[in-house]
Amino acid sequence: MLLNQTNLENYTKNILKIPYVNFEGIDPKTIKMVLKVLKEAFNRYPLLNKALMLVGKYEYLNNYLNLTIYSNPEIWENYDVEDLIMIPEKSSLATMHLQYGKEHLFLGLGLLPLLEKYNLEQIKMISRYDRASINHREIVDNIVWHEVGHMLDFIMGISNSDEFQKLIQNRNIKKEISRYATTNNQETLAEAFAEYILELKFKELQPGLIQNIGSLVDETYLKYAHNFFLRKNFEIIRKRI
Repeated sequence: MLLNQTNLENYTKNILKIPYVNFEGIDPKTIKMVLKVLKEAFNRYPLLNKALMLVGKYEYLNNYLNLTIYSNPEIWENYDVEDLIMIPEKSSLATMHLQYGKEHLFLGLGLLPLLEKYNLEQIKMISRYDRASINHREIVDNIVWHEVGHMLDFIMGISNSDEFQKLIQNRNIKKEISRYATTNNQETLAEAFAEYILELKFKELQPGLIQNIGSLVDETYLKYAHNFFLRKNFEIIRKRI
């Protein structure tokens, strides 16, 4: 398969089953890296495939959501797009979600302007010197796994749970995870989760806070995935969009 925008968009729609895609202006090698991790994430956490609806340029996600809301008022009148936190210029990916009541049912992965400006090799160099992020292993995959952590958290609300609060209470987040993980509970979870997955992959997982947080995500997912009502709810949302 030729590594170009059209083929990558078709792969995303037909193989990964993500219906709304736009990779215009993004380096194909970078897109391939993102899709590789998403495929791994879908294999490990199949319910993500029911929730992740859009992947593409951040501007595309915003435009699509706004267009959908205004053009389909009967479907979207009860939905609210949550306000987004300002994204640092050096960020490359961001997860956004559409909320209905207390449920987070619809996710998008935004490719930020940094990915239009730099190619994959340049992104690797930038991430290597990003000391605010995960400091255990500087490889590009952790950028995508970090966002996958946010996706799982948005769906299941793990970072707001009592179990999560007990895990991080009186722990040195900066030392045990990363400086960026001290930002808030959501970033603590996403940073730890990304490192958890990579340490599992390289058979380097050690007892500690990273393992505890990653295990909590997995345990919560198993309970969540066995809930038939929630699975059915995802299917309903998927058909409506």
